Amino acid sequence: MRTAICIGLLVAALTVAQAAPGLRVVNGKPAKLGQFPYQARLTIHLPGGKRALCGGSLLSDEWVLTAGHCVQGAESVEVHLGAIDFNDISNDGRVVLVSERFFHHEKYNPIFVRNDVALIQLPEKVKFSDRIQPIRRATKQEDFAGREVVLSGWGLQNDGGDVAKALQFATLKVISNSECAKTFGPFLIKESTVCARGDEKESPCSGDSGGPLVLTDDSTLVGVVSFGHASGCEHGLPGAFARVTSFNKWISEKTGL
Repeated sequence: MRTAICIGLLVAALTVAQAAPGLRVVNGKPAKLGQFPYQARLTIHLPGGKRALCGGSLLSDEWVLTAGHCVQGAESVEVHLGAIDFNDISNDGRVVLVSERFFHHEKYNPIFVRNDVALIQLPEKVKFSDRIQPIRRATKQEDFAGREVVLSGWGLQNDGGDVAKALQFATLKVISNSECAKTFGPFLIKESTVCARGDEKESPCSGDSGGPLVLTDDSTLVGVVSFGHASGCEHGLPGAFARVTSFNKWISEKTGL
């Protein structure tokens, strides 16, 4: 059995894939304000006062797409839009909303990380600006192998390190599922998975879970950060993402989008 791990804040080396909120963009670069207007930062409020970090993609003025494991067991989700700095909320003009309406896919399986998607409904509609814009979802059924994609998030910048102070991004390349299965095994890599790898060991890490993977040429959303290898984020191994085209029907049924 190959090893894998969900991209969360607190990560344990497990012999199976297990969902736990929180992966950082390893070897990424700082983003500029407004560069990724669809990016959401999610603070997951858990029982006992615990918190975890995830990312998300703004689909419309009231819906955010993230990973299923990000909202599992959550009491509420604090959604930050239009921000790049992790902590400074004094004058940066971000929108912060707290949602208690969220749900993961009905067939989400945390053991084999199947159907690892979730939706968050915002308590009020947000106004779009040059810093807050919805993302377009991929609709064409293709494997995207060989296409360049961009990953963004505030997750750990190295194994065992701290979360990024500023939004990070990195360019990856989509690989075929058969190639990805050499790392994770066929039991984890299914048709609803898309995998990507960086030439310079760029990778998602804990805290990046749920964040967007978009095509570089037109910023179309193709993946949701799901899991990585249990050996860590710094080895240049591929990251695995929920394939958006596999969940478009579910998204439309739940949101009307």
